[in-house]
Amino acid sequence: MSYTRHEEALNFAAHPLLWALARMARHRRPCWRVPGLGVVVSDARMAREILSRDTEFTKNGPGSFASVISEGLGDMALGNMDGAKHRELRYALAEVLAPERAESIIRERRTDLYTMCDSLRRGSIVDIARFTRGWAGRIAFDVIGARPPAGEEDAASQELVRRSAGLSSILGFRKPSAGAMRKAAVDRDALAEFFRDAYRQPAPPRSLIAVLHDLQLDFESALGLLLIYAIGGTLTLSAALPRILALLIDSGSYRELVRNPALTSQVVDEGLRFTTPLPGTVRIVRKPVVVDGIALAASTRLIILTCNMARDPEYFENANRFEISRVYNSRAGRLWYGAGVHRCAGFSLAQRELKEALSVFAARVPSLRITDRRVTFGALLPAYRELLIDSSGAMHEWR
Repeated sequence: MSYTRHEEALNFAAHPLLWALARMARHRRPCWRVPGLGVVVSDARMAREILSRDTEFTKNGPGSFASVISEGLGDMALGNMDGAKHRELRYALAEVLAPERAESIIRERRTDLYTMCDSLRRGSIVDIARFTRGWAGRIAFDVIGARPPAGEEDAASQELVRRSAGLSSILGFRKPSAGAMRKAAVDRDALAEFFRDAYRQPAPPRSLIAVLHDLQLDFESALGLLLIYAIGGTLTLSAALPRILALLIDSGSYRELVRNPALTSQVVDEGLRFTTPLPGTVRIVRKPVVVDGIALAASTRLIILTCNMARDPEYFENANRFEISRVYNSRAGRLWYGAGVHRCAGFSLAQRELKEALSVFAARVPSLRITDRRVTFGALLPAYRELLIDSSGAMHEWR
């Protein structure tokens, strides 16, 4: 099976209706009105303008993600905030994920990558999806400023990611059922217990908890921020790294990366463009407005298909091909991280995590093959539940 078919299977397993809609929308540019759903936006130029104009296109309103975030995570969860309060909080939290701190955290976690690669070189089969979940969980603990129980670091990190994924399941394009909200509440309470004791203690400088202490927030007020950082800090990496590694192996590009490790940054950009971990987002029109010559009425729900923006031929030649030699198009602005004041706060950390992991792979394991894989069904971010690899270098078909 080709790498494109593997990616199709991942996206369809996570969002069958959304993925079918995205495929149809690619032929109805720049946008498409869908009765009962809203206006579907696929055009990258139009999407960038909408995402950048937060005073006219809000994250809050009927049918938005923000209303569900508020119900499931609390009022102060960043992703459900707009305006001056949002800007002030983003500014106060900037040091938590500043580039130099992100680099320091990842440097402390390199040993995990070395140990895993050494296991591959000794002939072991490694589930890279499980490894990445644990690695993402440990980094998230570091960012937040909490410590998992001694001797239980991996189990706690896996649990952190599992609970974060469970909580994120309510953040889809349809209103979650009462049953889904109850399940999410169980995950929310379990995550709260990870952080409650840590919040009572002095935290490492520049960690999320330390900054929240400086803001004089009590635990219940701070919980939404702790939860959104847990979700954002674990799910993007745990979804993206296995998918990009699988793309490299399936397309035969891994050998090229090994021969030319200077391509690592391009591989990260191209991998994120091609996989687009979060396939879409939502905005609500505040008041009647015209965007790129198209009139939009107040309260219109906009479904911005990130997965289509990243395949826009205006910005990317041969957009449906995975090409690690592709030169980054600065006009595209890495739209898979969003744009404007709501651009992903973890951009710097995610880029460094992926570059570090791929650099270590290329330097220490010259050949890889996939021996088996399983997809995750119904996930917010399309992801492998299991991706088994070894270092023999042969290709293996989907099972």
